[in-house]
Amino acid sequence: MLLTELTQILFAQIAAPAVATEDLEFSFWKIMFHGGAFAKIVMVTVLLLGIFSVYLFFERFFFIKRLTSKTDSNFMDNIEDFIREGKIDSAADYCKRQNSPEGRILEKGISRLGRPVSDIVSAMESQAQVEVANMEKNLNLLAVVPSIAPMLGLLGTVIGMIIAFFNLSHATGSFSPKTLSEGIYTALGQTAVGLAVAIPANFFYNILLTRIDKFVLRAQNMSGEFLDLINKPL
Repeated sequence: MLLTELTQILFAQIAAPAVATEDLEFSFWKIMFHGGAFAKIVMVTVLLLGIFSVYLFFERFFFIKRLTSKTDSNFMDNIEDFIREGKIDSAADYCKRQNSPEGRILEKGISRLGRPVSDIVSAMESQAQVEVANMEKNLNLLAVVPSIAPMLGLLGTVIGMIIAFFNLSHATGSFSPKTLSEGIYTALGQTAVGLAVAIPANFFYNILLTRIDKFVLRAQNMSGEFLDLINKPL
């Protein structure tokens, strides 16, 4: 009889935590906004930075794509035909009609034909720098997000840990691991959110830089072809 009662008590102790565990549901959203007013302010700020980075990425991405897709596929061939036929004004007008970075760069070079090659190169390089600066507009703001978001998350974590130990030191009665663990996981949630925003923002930034680098390389190749063209004997 005694053995049976002990067995029932043992099974009851084992089953009780299982039921409690089934009722628990991990929610990262609840953890993010669990805590005091300071934690919520940090979370809202980090999330706003994340939304801002997504907006900047798509705005710059489609802007760069729209600029770099305007040039005619036979652009250089047509320019060569105009130059060979001596139609310099027609070549300049053709570049203007392209309304593209490549067209504006070559237009600067064509407008200085007859001058020293160094003047032509300098004019095209200056225009290329203007076009790159136009593509990189507000890109520095996107680069700031991967730096600020983790720092804000770390700040929230440190403040959360301080608050958790402060509450623990002023708690009346016996030590409660639940009170400490709740404060710790709430504080660590701040860092997790900061990293969750910083990692995609850094990825977005590097994607845009890669597209701009591709344009710079294409512009350099185009400028080299143009210089070879004007230096060839007719």
